[in-house]
Amino acid sequence: MSATVGSYLFLLLLALGVWRTALWRPRPLPGVTRPRPWALGHRGARGPHAENTMPAFAYALRHGDGLETDVQRSFDGDLVLWHDFELAGVPVRDARTVWLRGQAPDLVTLADLFRLAGEAPGTVLNLEIKSRPRPLRGWALERDVVRAVRLSGLADRVLVSSFDPLALLRVRLLAPELRTGLLTAAEMPALLRGGALAGWLHVDALHPEAPQVDAALLRTARDRSLPLHVWTVNDPERMSELVRKGVGAVIGDDPAAVAKHVKG
Repeated sequence: MSATVGSYLFLLLLALGVWRTALWRPRPLPGVTRPRPWALGHRGARGPHAENTMPAFAYALRHGDGLETDVQRSFDGDLVLWHDFELAGVPVRDARTVWLRGQAPDLVTLADLFRLAGEAPGTVLNLEIKSRPRPLRGWALERDVVRAVRLSGLADRVLVSSFDPLALLRVRLLAPELRTGLLTAAEMPALLRGGALAGWLHVDALHPEAPQVDAALLRTARDRSLPLHVWTVNDPERMSELVRKGVGAVIGDDPAAVAKHVKG
């Protein structure tokens, strides 16, 4: 290796180290006025109402501190709030909105949610980008989510989350000002579920599945000032335990029940 190549490699490694450490500081959501720990409704309020519907979202905003929902892009470019990648056996991304509404008449768009949330100031909107990691699939979903959030006037209350690290990276590059959260699940490989990617992606929160919350993860979160937003928790004793451990939010199917146990 020549001296020049070695110098460039050293500078690259130094830049990566600075990016991973000194340049990464999780940021709060300045538009959220609710004190932590937050009680967030899973898919709006999956228990008291049908998930990802306007009644579910209204219930969550009224009885909790905010909500979590799932964002996908229909074939004709609408941002629809639907959990599964398919509806009636058809990929959501390949279906037109009018057809989707024919199958699910209560289907909600992100614009609908933003109008409703505008009447509930200070609450949290956790928007999960539903995508699978594919480097060459394009940026349309992330681009449209970023544009919609910016136009909504609610960006200081929005946290964009995903299991897909590439989706979070795209959001970070498109809109550095937006807050992001890394979703992880208990069945994922240890390297991916332990928060190791958080620093590289410059996320502002970790969203672990409840069984993942152990001493090591709590220590990582505490050391980096990363709030933990834990899903999906419906057992009252577990809610209280997580609050005692210092998590930043509990996501459950009934936000009213979550609020009762995390705010008491």
